Amino acid sequence: MLKKVYLISVSLILVTGPCFAGYKDDIRYTELSNELSLRAIIMPTGSGVSVTQIEAQEDTNEYMPNIADTQFNGKIITDASVGGLTSGHATTVAKNLYGNTTSMAPSITNIDIYNASDWINSGWYSGTPPTENNSLQNHSWVIWYQNRNAPIRMDYAVNRDGFLPIAGLYNADYGDQNKPSDIPDTYGSMYNGITVGASDGTHRYGTTAYDGTGRVKPEIVAPNSYTSFATPYVTAAAAMLIESAGADAAAKDQLTLKAVLLAGADKSISTNWDQTTARPIDEVYGAGELDIYESYFIQQGGQQSAGSSIDERGWNLSSVSNSTSEVYTINVPAGFELRNLSALITWNRDVTRTARGPNVNYTSLLANLSLSLTGNVSQTSDSNVDNIEHIWRDDSSALSTGSYTLTVASTSSTATEYAVAWRSELYQDYSLWSATAFTASTPVDQQDASDDPDGDGIKNILEQAFGGDPETQNKDILPINEIVEADGNQYLQISYRKPNFSNGLTYIVETVTNLNDTWSNQASVVTLISIAPESGGFDRYTYRLVDPISATDKAFLRVSISQ
Repeated sequence: MLKKVYLISVSLILVTGPCFAGYKDDIRYTELSNELSLRAIIMPTGSGVSVTQIEAQEDTNEYMPNIADTQFNGKIITDASVGGLTSGHATTVAKNLYGNTTSMAPSITNIDIYNASDWINSGWYSGTPPTENNSLQNHSWVIWYQNRNAPIRMDYAVNRDGFLPIAGLYNADYGDQNKPSDIPDTYGSMYNGITVGASDGTHRYGTTAYDGTGRVKPEIVAPNSYTSFATPYVTAAAAMLIESAGADAAAKDQLTLKAVLLAGADKSISTNWDQTTARPIDEVYGAGELDIYESYFIQQGGQQSAGSSIDERGWNLSSVSNSTSEVYTINVPAGFELRNLSALITWNRDVTRTARGPNVNYTSLLANLSLSLTGNVSQTSDSNVDNIEHIWRDDSSALSTGSYTLTVASTSSTATEYAVAWRSELYQDYSLWSATAFTASTPVDQQDASDDPDGDGIKNILEQAFGGDPETQNKDILPINEIVEADGNQYLQISYRKPNFSNGLTYIVETVTNLNDTWSNQASVVTLISIAPESGGFDRYTYRLVDPISATDKAFLRVSISQ
């Protein structure tokens, strides 16, 4: 029997004209791009990643993006269902997913497009799903069948083929928000993918009613008022991570990608974001808003094995079995706090397919894993129904100096593969710094920020800012002024050391041409040109005057430090 499918949204999106630029700031794409450029690191753009885009038709056979649009120049867009006509909905989804200037992943060049009706009736609702050869699927459409036929086949195909499906939920103007059953089974109820909502909360949120009841959806939100168009932002972010993983198969594993995206999500999207021991993520915003900056640096933190001491960011792909656990040690050094700890595990539902003649049956088994944090604190995430667990601690619940254990435990009878990802921020303000920077040889009345106990002309606050020892004279830590040549001109520049952790200080580079005038830090006169790593957990920031020295008789640069 053929199944009819519906778009998440159609008419509204064609009237207002979508905005493609602002979302990149919201999800910290722009910040990531700027920082990688300053660090001389190539920004991932989804190169080498192929995707499948499934679209419900707006009118008869209207499910294809407008391939004549310049946003799709150089793309190989295959009409896998054959005979498709242009759809405004599909065009906007495509622009957000792989548009040449509108997407975060413009280097995606190979795309297979399916009519959702053709798609669902080709083995994804009954029978056996065909093999998925692409790394990602984008589903900006939903439907209710009020059964498990579609999601269980999706989860089966994920286990078999290793791709990551990403699906939007209904928008808020569909259905009844007071009914948890408004979480659609296709594909809002899948276990082995990611469901997406809107950052403003205008989506169907709640718990699943089909194929496993009580699970919180969505898992993540993205900044668009329509879930159709928020979903490809997440898919594009996944494509970026696949490229940046390079040849590391574990880093681009479907489970790892999911864990990294969810662990990196931004909780500040709502002051009401919360979780409980039995509910790992927020009821409306899931793990939070997509944050490609955090997710990228989680991935770049590298795979770190269970049984080891872990860094502030990282991930692992491992397995646990019945009554066993794996532990990860978090060491917070003396003089520091650890803030904004986000640790998340996820694992797939196992699905078994059995065929007897023309009849194909699917059975499923979901392992029960938990995640806990112990030490000077005790926090556990242990849902009986979800296949994610999450520990979150914000600034108000920072970890103090000491050793902590992050434990992944299983009560299941068979080995279960899982991915874990985490991020956190070491923090050291002046009070924390001074508690370990001074020995008994420095009188207490010489330990204030404005004091200079070693007599080298560098106040304690500057010793903290530039990585000095307040009890040992050393002017080498001070900023360096120099004249450099670039493009046939000479420029005045200044560079300084800054720790790669937050220290509660503000660094501002200022310039003036007359010492009697007001110092300025405007980007039109002085600009940051590079960030380079140095030993001891420091980076060197280099600023340069925009105009060459030939443009003025004299110029001065300084670094202003404030608490």
